[in-house]
Amino acid sequence: MAKTKTRVFYLNERLSTQLALANRATEIQNDVVLAKLVARARQRLNHSGDSVVIAHQIAVDLGYYLVCHQYEMPRAAYDLLAIAYEVSVEVPETATIIELPQRKKLD
Repeated sequence: MAKTKTRVFYLNERLSTQLALANRATEIQNDVVLAKLVARARQRLNHSGDSVVIAHQIAVDLGYYLVCHQYEMPRAAYDLLAIAYEVSVEVPETATIIELPQRKKLD
């Protein structure tokens, strides 16, 4: 339980930090669409605290941005996309390996 809380706190801090860095980047401040995207994501993260859901939405929004802008995006936005992907991909901490029965050979 404590490990899960620590991971959630880490993911929230990681995403929050990257959003703050993106918010301060000049190229994002100059782009109205990216500035609104970052501001909305920061607001949602502060309100809900669910970094996985917010990170997924950031990835979707930046994906649409890329398509609409001929795959050109400022470096700070790419950095945000990388962190959003890292946060949204959940890695299972434990896994069970199930052994499959061997097939009987027909003679």
